Amino acid sequence: MWAQAERADLARVNEQMARGNFRTWAKITSHVYMARERDPARRVDRELIEQACARLGPYP
Repeated sequence: MWAQAERADLARVNEQMARGNFRTWAKITSHVYMARERDPARRVDRELIEQACARLGPYP
């Protein structure tokens, strides 16, 4: 799934949200996975990743 994403988007998420934390990455991955289950044709792009991060709340 992450192979579809732009490296810059992944780096941005890691820098701003995940900060290298495995649990946070697992949560983001879970939210992206669920969104793709609802719409399998959807690409893993910045918009989808930001939506997944928004579900984490203010402090992941």
